[in-house]
Amino acid sequence: MKIFIALILGVLSFTNIHAQEEVFSFLQDDQTTFNRKKDGFSFSNNLTGELAIVFIDREHVFANLFDKDFNLEGTVTGYAQKEKFSNLLGYKINNRKYVLLSSNSSMKKFTVQILEFDTGNTFMQELDIDLGKEKFLETIHYKNDLFIITATKKNELVLRKLSESLNFEEIKRFTINVEKRNERFFFFDLLGKATSNIVKVDNRVPNTLEQTAKDNKLYQIKNKVYVTIESDKELLTTLHIVDLESLTLTTKTYPYPKGEIGDFKVFNSFLLEDKIIQLGCSYNEMKLVIKNLDNSIVKTHYLEKDVPIAIKNSPIIQQGPTTLGFKSRREMEETSKYLKKISSGKLGVTAYRNGDTYSFTIGGYKLVSSGGGMMMSGGGFGATSIQTGGGAVFVPAYNPTFVSYNNSSSTKSTYFNTTFDEDFNYVEKEAEANIFERIKEFKKDIKYETAEDVFFHQDDLFFGYYNTKEKKYHLYKM
Repeated sequence: MKIFIALILGVLSFTNIHAQEEVFSFLQDDQTTFNRKKDGFSFSNNLTGELAIVFIDREHVFANLFDKDFNLEGTVTGYAQKEKFSNLLGYKINNRKYVLLSSNSSMKKFTVQILEFDTGNTFMQELDIDLGKEKFLETIHYKNDLFIITATKKNELVLRKLSESLNFEEIKRFTINVEKRNERFFFFDLLGKATSNIVKVDNRVPNTLEQTAKDNKLYQIKNKVYVTIESDKELLTTLHIVDLESLTLTTKTYPYPKGEIGDFKVFNSFLLEDKIIQLGCSYNEMKLVIKNLDNSIVKTHYLEKDVPIAIKNSPIIQQGPTTLGFKSRREMEETSKYLKKISSGKLGVTAYRNGDTYSFTIGGYKLVSSGGGMMMSGGGFGATSIQTGGGAVFVPAYNPTFVSYNNSSSTKSTYFNTTFDEDFNYVEKEAEANIFERIKEFKKDIKYETAEDVFFHQDDLFFGYYNTKEKKYHLYKM
């Protein structure tokens, strides 16, 4: 059956709707009314400013390429990737050819879907790749190339690149010295399956404590990849910095904060721009320390159990299941209850720049057994499936911004929010909704929505969705 696509680009006026700026919209009549549900993806060309917006349903792909001014440059239609290759890992760009890399759920078989905007054609190709005893960890994008990061049992970090011949070309191999299980890059479950022990974090946006409380985190800032590893045995954070230009590895260590009353029970860290934030906590006290990467201390904030928290802009919030089954949120005021709650679970801190200030969330969570949670997707073209009140939402792993946006609806943690200036002094102000909360509030009035996406393009944050009734895609600058 020949797929017909009628694409009309209608650039709208730059109006401000509820502080959200609609950049443009376009009609996308895919002639597949029997399957209205779609997944939406965005692929940003960092060198030219071009943007590819792609819709994929269970069978078909509809792709649109726009220049830096959002003028239509080309379209592609065809059949989508096989359902078993449901994990969209990343993409590379060569002129107007976009190569989308996917894998099966075991991360052992790989395939690509190639979108050729010059010809309007698309085709799939399964890759003949055997990683041997290496285990897949993450992908990184830099200068339109796709880098694949794998690890060995000896904890070698292997940097590979998706080559023009569609192979995982080895670029550099780094040896990382570790001792404990949680310091390793992957672990084995009860079935013997190796799973990545690293979570990829976009520190330009809000993140949930479930993400940032993980022991090992990976960040990318321009040409550098940062991997932080927590060691409660050595009482320090280890930071590994891989420079994608020079292909060199630099390793730094940062001792954990020490308590004023006794020893801290739990620790964690977070990387924010050119600073590392470390947190130590016990039933009696907490210390938040902001350091430069040369280990010099910028600022310290201290909490004690019998003293009200002087640096919070919000109540202490417990989000998730409570003793009252119908209530998912409660507030508390006592510092002692807060410290007891978070020091008995996983500790975390998350922060991002908000204009000329920094927004922090400080707290922790306990593992809670539930019927939902995250799982690998079994259908559709995505990476993970997050169960929400509205059903399953497919989230591509290559876009940590969208992962954070979706996770923000299902946090089960205890925390408070605060604001610091650029020198990390406390700023007293009323708590305000973050960017993800504003997006969710904005979309309450939106109907017939699918193919939702939140992404960065040319350093700006965008929210896009497809209206199934209008058959129109809308893109907003947030």
